[in-house]
Amino acid sequence: MRRPIFAAVLSVLSVAVARGDAPRFRFHKGETLAYHLVQTTRITETVPDEKTDKPAETEVLTKVDLIRKWKVADVDAAGVATLEMSIPTMRWERKAGKDEDVFDSSKPDDLNRSEMAKHIGPVLAVLRIDAHGRLVDVKESKVGPAARFAAELPFKVTLPETEPKPGESWDRNYTIQLDPPLGTGEKYAATQRYACQEPKGGFLTVGLTTAIKDVPAPAAEQIPLLPLALEGTLYFHAATGRYYGARLKTEKELKNHQGEGSKYRFVSTYVEDLVPER
Repeated sequence: MRRPIFAAVLSVLSVAVARGDAPRFRFHKGETLAYHLVQTTRITETVPDEKTDKPAETEVLTKVDLIRKWKVADVDAAGVATLEMSIPTMRWERKAGKDEDVFDSSKPDDLNRSEMAKHIGPVLAVLRIDAHGRLVDVKESKVGPAARFAAELPFKVTLPETEPKPGESWDRNYTIQLDPPLGTGEKYAATQRYACQEPKGGFLTVGLTTAIKDVPAPAAEQIPLLPLALEGTLYFHAATGRYYGARLKTEKELKNHQGEGSKYRFVSTYVEDLVPER
């Protein structure tokens, strides 16, 4: 699978964006937007060994490489689009010590063939998204609770009411809900702040930070929230009304999550690019 080169896309896109026009998503019925996503997560855990009382470190590395498609099934008069999400290809790798697991949709084995048929190819979710990028409704979800899409927007950004200028920022307030297996329905108020940076190659370039409020005091109970504390840069092409990608990273460390001297370190990178139409 060839990855789209984001720098090349930057160089060929038009820089002509009408000043004074607020950026908006422009969805067109019948089109399909495809994105190449690579997420790598490294979890390093240090826990005192019961026999030696010395720190014992374990590391788990996970990498997901997939194409995610959003087919625009409909667009209403207000510009709200009904989007059908599917995943045509995926490769998943997990390494823990000497153990290594790999799932590759292009090379399914007999054990994974039936699961692949459920998740690779069919429509997995149907959402309604407005021209600001805000989630309006989750009509169907086969990939977990509908609440997850409020915490993890399909296109990562919500656009402001007016054209932002470098240095200006705007917020998105939402609720994180931890459903099983991550939790038992606990809810946390959260805010994502978007900061307009200097434009690059015709892109609205937006810095993203996430603040989760009233996190639980026990370090162990904070672990499910770590993947949702996203920071980085988003790219939106205002001239075409397209979200083009993201460069995000989460890096957190929790101490004493399993008693005195224990440590949990979470590092994740998220790279997403719009796949150019052929």
